[in-house]
Amino acid sequence: MIDANSKFFALLTAVGEAKQVKSDAGLLTWKLTHMAVGDANGTDPIPDRSQKTLINERRRAPLNSLEPHPTNPGILVAEQIIPADEGGFWIRELGLFDSDGDLVAVANCAPSYKSLLAQGSGKTQVIRMNFVVSSSTNVVLLIDPAVVNATRKYVDDSVANAVNRLDFKNSALVATTGPVVLAGVQAIDGFAVPAGSRVLVKDQVQAKDNGLYLVSADSWVRTVDADTSDKVTPGLLVTVERGTANADTVWQLITDGPIVLGTTPLAFQWSAGQNVPTPPVDDRSKRSANTESVRAQIESPKQAFPVHVFRKNRLINGAFQIWQRGKSGVVGKANGDPESTFGPDRWMIYSPKNATCNWSQLPLEQDANINEAKFALRLSRQGEGNGWNLSQRIENVETLAGGKVTVSFYMKTSVPHTCAVILRQNFGVNSTEPNVDVGTSVELTTVYKKYVVTLDLGGVVNKNRGVANDFLEVILASGGAGAYYTDVTNVQIESGSVATPYDYRTHQEEYRACLRYFEKSFLQDHPLKSNNGPGTCIATFTQSAAAQASQSALRMDFREVKRVVPTLKLFSPGESSSEIWAQSAVKPCTLTNIQSLWSTGFSLSCLPPVGSIPGYTLQIEWTAEAEL
Repeated sequence: MIDANSKFFALLTAVGEAKQVKSDAGLLTWKLTHMAVGDANGTDPIPDRSQKTLINERRRAPLNSLEPHPTNPGILVAEQIIPADEGGFWIRELGLFDSDGDLVAVANCAPSYKSLLAQGSGKTQVIRMNFVVSSSTNVVLLIDPAVVNATRKYVDDSVANAVNRLDFKNSALVATTGPVVLAGVQAIDGFAVPAGSRVLVKDQVQAKDNGLYLVSADSWVRTVDADTSDKVTPGLLVTVERGTANADTVWQLITDGPIVLGTTPLAFQWSAGQNVPTPPVDDRSKRSANTESVRAQIESPKQAFPVHVFRKNRLINGAFQIWQRGKSGVVGKANGDPESTFGPDRWMIYSPKNATCNWSQLPLEQDANINEAKFALRLSRQGEGNGWNLSQRIENVETLAGGKVTVSFYMKTSVPHTCAVILRQNFGVNSTEPNVDVGTSVELTTVYKKYVVTLDLGGVVNKNRGVANDFLEVILASGGAGAYYTDVTNVQIESGSVATPYDYRTHQEEYRACLRYFEKSFLQDHPLKSNNGPGTCIATFTQSAAAQASQSALRMDFREVKRVVPTLKLFSPGESSSEIWAQSAVKPCTLTNIQSLWSTGFSLSCLPPVGSIPGYTLQIEWTAEAEL
């Protein structure tokens, strides 16, 4: 007789125990498919492991669901729904059957009458059986969706789970602007945040603690839509409602997957909204290797000015389109002093003592998918010491001074190592001001990645600037040792603390910009090889007087006005390395004029050679350099 002392429980049958053992050993995938209910012929049944059938089965139907208990994965919860139009019997016993038709679990329950609609009291009844297993890994639920009904709780939970896994989360009331204690009611971003509010925490010293939290008087907990790893995924977006700095902004999680919540550092990047992004907290004591200002690859539609404003990139040839000095070369000596040289237009390459660095044009592989980039610069080094430097000097030390400056670039390497990113302010010739460097470092990998570094560049007001050649220099300094190569492209420097998409210029625009600093009469790959095809702007002089007589000046025109009076080097046409004249005090040259010049073979004379007659033509190829 059922009373207050009656016990209700479920257990595996002997057949079920044997199949569970095989399932745990990986020898069997256990497929549980049906549940049966019975009235036990009006008795009070006690489940028996030797049972192969129910005492008196009244209904058998497919399972509605089978899943681990929410707090105990060692318990399986089987569920069946009996619709309102079935019934007319008592339910005192339950049985679970697998795909072989075997009774594998049996249970008793408090008697419950399942009425019919015809009796005037119809109802839909949910029957659940909880039974203990050692492992649920190889237990499979096979259902026929045409006959399964969903409970309201199941639907609610399913919808909530689906919504919580979406990248766009419910909005946060405020977002942090610096590290906070994750406990108690407090003011954040100038707003008193009440208990129960959602907060975007994005600036913790330990970035693994960043995320979405619910404020409480005690310790904060992560919000239900961002409290497990499967709900916190790359690209997560959240809007912020209130705050002095972050009101009406949108933030994106830019950490690459896979993410393990509470272990993986989480980095949030300003994505959109009305306000300028919150700058990083300038507390170097809380920085790890001074890398907090390093941001992963990200492009934002917002900057201190609209993104449709062109020429925001202060560098020239940042995508390595122009190669007037040739498509390859080498700098440094295997057994010698450090050395620097220009490679691709505007870019200087440095190699340390007893080391060499080969530089070359690299067509970008298709799978790199770096916007519109066509070429990269490859730097291959070997020898003693560490790394190489790649740098470009930008005219005027006032450039971007006194504000936040963002440097972005794509880079990969054959051997992972650290690369420093440095901004150097040089105050020019005869200045008493020392160079001022600011910088940080990034960790290079073997795949292309966009690196974004934001630095605070000092002001230059009241600084002692020199008489000429002051500049801002961008330096990428590799710290790797031994032999390895590094590829780089799409280098950009811009005002503000957000990296916008790379500012592509046409080939013609980039070429004209480069001509201000370097120009040549050669069209070929190497500046000293002109015999493989026609050149342009070759200096031509036609003899107008008798041999050995003084001649009028030789004139040539540059395509672009130079930064300063350039240094000229002259070459005999068709020769590979015959420099025949260089600027000097004895043989001066101006912007467009070479005075009284004549060449016979490799010798130099100010008069036409003996035996020449008027109409004799002299051609000279040349380079003109006006670099900083």
